[in-house]
Amino acid sequence: MRSVLAKASVAVIAVGSLAACGGGSEAAKTAGGDKKPSAHASPPAPVLKLAVPAGYDTSRGWQLSQKQLGTYVMLPKSGAVATLTSEGSSGGSAYRVTVRDAVTGQVRWTGKPFKNLFEGEAPHVFVATAAGKEYLVTWSRGKQGEDALSKAKNMYTLDIYAPDGSGDAVAPAHHVELPATEFDADNVTDGGERLLVPVADKRRIAVDVVTGRTTTYDTSSLKPPACPACMDDIGNDIAALTERDPVVANEGAGAFGIPGSWDDDRIAPAEADHATGEVWPGTSGYLIARWEQKNFGNHNVWAVLDSRTGQVLASVLCAKPSVPTADNPDPVLSPNGRYLVSEHLAFDLRAKKGYCFEETDESKPLSFDSVTDDGTAYGTSLTKGESMKGSTAPVQLSLATGTPKALPGGSEVPIADFDGVGVFAHDEGNVPYLVVYRHKG
Repeated sequence: MRSVLAKASVAVIAVGSLAACGGGSEAAKTAGGDKKPSAHASPPAPVLKLAVPAGYDTSRGWQLSQKQLGTYVMLPKSGAVATLTSEGSSGGSAYRVTVRDAVTGQVRWTGKPFKNLFEGEAPHVFVATAAGKEYLVTWSRGKQGEDALSKAKNMYTLDIYAPDGSGDAVAPAHHVELPATEFDADNVTDGGERLLVPVADKRRIAVDVVTGRTTTYDTSSLKPPACPACMDDIGNDIAALTERDPVVANEGAGAFGIPGSWDDDRIAPAEADHATGEVWPGTSGYLIARWEQKNFGNHNVWAVLDSRTGQVLASVLCAKPSVPTADNPDPVLSPNGRYLVSEHLAFDLRAKKGYCFEETDESKPLSFDSVTDDGTAYGTSLTKGESMKGSTAPVQLSLATGTPKALPGGSEVPIADFDGVGVFAHDEGNVPYLVVYRHKG
């Protein structure tokens, strides 16, 4: 399982250019800039005519904005887009999910309203995949259970929805309540094939989205296999989850694997320094792994692994960044399962090829957000300016050749592409939009 997140790599187009294309500020008002449409209303046709790659038809599709939009995620296998919105004209603690057909924008079903535990922010939502099927997961953390005699306790509440519901008040397939840590930074995450919930310093709970069953792990009794330097109670943690087993890692020792099954020393690519391994959950049963190059080389070795066997499915040497980042990879799989992109990495899993677009002396760093079934990846290049982030420019990559190219300035790139549509995140005048265009032809 891995969430399919709507990451907005947005290049905002000036209002004047939108007006020239039939959009503009008046179009924005028509689309919801001045109104507060119901979360359940059918979406309008795409009034906004964004500058997009040549394969998309800006005259066919749909769009959402403001109150209709909320937080959103993609369900590529289900051909759907899900939004999480607050109930009531002024927001509040009640929320519900709405699942729309990706091609038409029509509402397939809406969830039963639920209470958010934490008033300070909206609940979280992501998509998890298990046994080839997508599940919509919402969760929040806060205090509950207080009465005249008892103090409130920190709790997580998780609601897990199957994507094929129907009706206007669909109940979750599973509702799970678990104790929460005292640390605000600890979140429910997609562990790869089960949800991973930190409930104490040394205790983790895995949640099976198919059955709702939970499994508790004590990290003080787990350690990576083939790691004599890994103490049972120091530095060990669960990095990812398969359907049955935890993937245990020790960052300090650079070791990871599934106890009793496989270890990173045995499966690491030939160029890898075995003492430097790191691993993260991927998507659809994959892991993303990284090692430093052996003999103090100036590259890293990145690989996509089969989570259950540890087999390396594709790998690539990648220049070490000048400023190391602690960000976790956020992989996205093409709908047909052949191509995988993860920030500066791109892989053709069938051809067992990998490409890296980290910054070098000659090239700018590229980061990819989406990839199509034909192996076209879309993303941005980073041009460093006076700020730490710098500015971005749109790019696309053909995984058939491994060659990227720049798109015309001002173009916007899709954050997702599936079921014959491209999904674009756009912001105009501090109004967020989600615009869906169909493929041409």
